[in-house]
Amino acid sequence: MKKRLLIGVIVCETEQLMQRRLIKGITDQAFALDMDIAVFSCITNNDELTPYQASEFNLFQYMNLAAIDGVLYLRDSMHCEAEKLRIDQLLQEHRIPVLVLDDDTSPFPFLMMDDRSGFAAITNHLIEKHGLTDLLCLTGFQGHYTAEQRVLGFRDAMADHKLPVPEDHIVYGDYWHDSAKNLAEEFVSGKRKLPQGIVCGNDPMAKVLCHTLISHGIRIPEDVMITGYDASLTETQSLIALTSYVRRNFRLGAQGVVRLYQMMTGETCPLRQTERIDVITGNSCTCGIDLDYLKHQITVEERHEEYRTMYRTSNLSINITRQETLDACMEAIRQNVYLIRGCTEYYLCLCEDWEGGGALENPSEYRREGFPQHMLLKILYNDSENSIVTKPFPSAKMLPRLHEEREKPGCFFFSPLHHDDRFFGISVLSFGEKLDTYDDIYCQWIGTVNTALEFVRMQTYLKRFNNRIYLSSIRDSLTGLYNHEGYRKFSRECFDAAKNEHRRFLLLYASFDSLRQVNETYGHSEGDSAVTVLANAMNNSCTTYERCARIEDAEFSIIGYQDYEEDACQRMVYAISGYLEHYNQSSLKPYKITASFGYFCDYIQPGMTLEEITALVTAKIEESRATKQSERASPYYREFVDLRERIYSNPQEDWSIDSMCRDLILSRGYFQKLYTRCFGISFTQDVINSRIELSKRLLSSTDYSIAAIADQSGYSNYVHFMHQFKKIVGITPTEYRRRKKQSEQ
Repeated sequence: MKKRLLIGVIVCETEQLMQRRLIKGITDQAFALDMDIAVFSCITNNDELTPYQASEFNLFQYMNLAAIDGVLYLRDSMHCEAEKLRIDQLLQEHRIPVLVLDDDTSPFPFLMMDDRSGFAAITNHLIEKHGLTDLLCLTGFQGHYTAEQRVLGFRDAMADHKLPVPEDHIVYGDYWHDSAKNLAEEFVSGKRKLPQGIVCGNDPMAKVLCHTLISHGIRIPEDVMITGYDASLTETQSLIALTSYVRRNFRLGAQGVVRLYQMMTGETCPLRQTERIDVITGNSCTCGIDLDYLKHQITVEERHEEYRTMYRTSNLSINITRQETLDACMEAIRQNVYLIRGCTEYYLCLCEDWEGGGALENPSEYRREGFPQHMLLKILYNDSENSIVTKPFPSAKMLPRLHEEREKPGCFFFSPLHHDDRFFGISVLSFGEKLDTYDDIYCQWIGTVNTALEFVRMQTYLKRFNNRIYLSSIRDSLTGLYNHEGYRKFSRECFDAAKNEHRRFLLLYASFDSLRQVNETYGHSEGDSAVTVLANAMNNSCTTYERCARIEDAEFSIIGYQDYEEDACQRMVYAISGYLEHYNQSSLKPYKITASFGYFCDYIQPGMTLEEITALVTAKIEESRATKQSERASPYYREFVDLRERIYSNPQEDWSIDSMCRDLILSRGYFQKLYTRCFGISFTQDVINSRIELSKRLLSSTDYSIAAIADQSGYSNYVHFMHQFKKIVGITPTEYRRRKKQSEQ
């Protein structure tokens, strides 16, 4: 299917009647040309660029102008001059076709409303229908294009009927309340003579003028007839129904699409039949209310009142702000999409970093402007899917739906999601084939959604903060391992899980053999350093399935539950001992760091308690200490310690029992017996452990290939190395390297 052309529309306050009519005209003409529309509209629209409004206007940075074929810029709908200039610059930099509607002050081509003929028409109504000859014109700011066009239209109608226009019958105002009140006061005070009729430049001025005159006893329309212009106020918004003129916003929108289409393609296209242009009568002249228009207004108002009632009774703010998780909040929002009148599609997209910079120490690090490279689609609501999802997509796409194959074109309204100056993402809705825009209820709805997102963000932040406080209470400040409180918690959890899931429970204790002597001889600073070494040795021997704790000054534990092999604890002991041997050889410290071990790794038998296992492990540590005392009394103990230190310093060398026996003048059998008595492990297995420890250090600290590491660790056979490594460590060398890198990240 050929890609449709995409028109971008830049506007503020889409819910306002003038903008709604313009966008309906744009949509009608664009759909006739099979073009998609992306309307980027902000709800807040003040003169000053406050931090709140700056965050709202960040929406316009989301427009990927490289993917948009042309832009209709409703520049006059935007009140902030600074933001207008910023958007002007943005559009100029991208050099795409831009057409401004109803504003002639920008550097772009523009198309202005034909207010001259429209104002002549409403003036002619008073002259031709009611026979008035003494008329006054209340327009907008002097020198302003649209205000002067209204004056010209007024003069045209008066000239066509050969009626005079005294200079004081052209009154410049502000399009708002003050000028209408001031004019009314002049009539009431007698400073200005009351004319037969007054043609006002817009409905708000006509409304205030009527109300003020009536409050002073002047009758409308008996004493003076008053007309508005633009038909922006319904009967419910004024004490007296206004006679007014339907400004040609719809037609201007359609004309803008035709002109932009020619700028984009070089081709011309016909203008669609636009809405009926006419005077709408009311009680501010003697025609009375236009019944056809009143019926239409009643239908519209009843529909709006139906949604206002649904909104009031929906408990929306409570339902979506009480949720504790993002997905729960998204689900609550999804369930309340029905409150958006006429909505057929809805999408909520969050910045992937919407929660903030992630640093608890500096919560002010959050997104104020711009967008990340990817967005997260969280709510997907259309005719084919209605669900909560987490689908990343490139921000440059703006919305995945824009790039999907669709039988018919669509108009999508983009609104900002933010809280104060913190930017969250975008909200997008569509009304399908219907010519419609969102209303003031949606503005309230999206405001509540913004508040709900902030609630979820704050709850998430507080949970993380509280979790950090909790973790600090169960962590040892010196080593970073869990402390005794952490050990108590996790040992109980692992014990219960092992019992319930029928898996082996692992509990290993290690006790520093000579911490007191190190503290007394070399100082507590040196003792802390030695404790950290033992902590690292313990932690280094763990996989991702175990937790390591410092339970006393010189005592450590490893806790876990898995489908362990029976010799899992022995392997850990070998790994810890090997780490310490290497440190003792390389540190050049005047003391040696050694530890005594006790361990349990088995299934939990019925009736067995954690306390019993702990007592068993503690008893084994005492046995280990006693054995060491006995070993030190054995003959050749010092020689064997020196030999072992040489092995762990150079594990890659060819260590053979026969050469060791010759050096010590011992028989092979006696040598093996003494070595095992001293270290609780055979000579051959100890050499293998020393080589595996060297390979683990190389895997975690270098990028050498597995084959090169096998060779440097003393293995001439690569396959034999792989087999022994997995047997002792429990995983392959490649997997060991991967896990180490993950833990470091």
